[in-house]
Amino acid sequence: MTHARTVVLVSLVSLGVAVMFVGAAAQQQPAQGQPPAAGRGNFGANFTGKIEVRDSAEMRMSRIYFEAGSRTNWHLHSTAQLLLVEQGRGRLQEQGGAIVDLATGQSFLTKPNVLHWHGAAPDSPALQFSVYSGALEWKEPVTDDQYLGKTK
Repeated sequence: MTHARTVVLVSLVSLGVAVMFVGAAAQQQPAQGQPPAAGRGNFGANFTGKIEVRDSAEMRMSRIYFEAGSRTNWHLHSTAQLLLVEQGRGRLQEQGGAIVDLATGQSFLTKPNVLHWHGAAPDSPALQFSVYSGALEWKEPVTDDQYLGKTK
């Protein structure tokens, strides 16, 4: 018997957090007579060496679709935030820094307690995956001039 499960593990070692996604795909069961690996069924059989899956109830994950030109308000997180552009082109800025444009597949790790915003490029929508833990504090809207890089 097989179970439908694919696991992708993203480890942010410096933050002491791990994120796990579970999706659809086939996973093999242990051979007859072999004990299952510790943890999630046969999860450990797909690794070499000792591993430990560390789920965290404190992790917040979201997928946000931004239409072209749309963005968040300025905000900050008490821990770093991992942003990944899944589709389209994203855009972000940390306070005092340059605007960063991200293509599909690119990621960015925002610094803890640094005011920032993120969204889509002016001429392209973006689907962004976001993960963070800790507190989130919202601030004022990003003006059109700030978004277009005319003012910081």
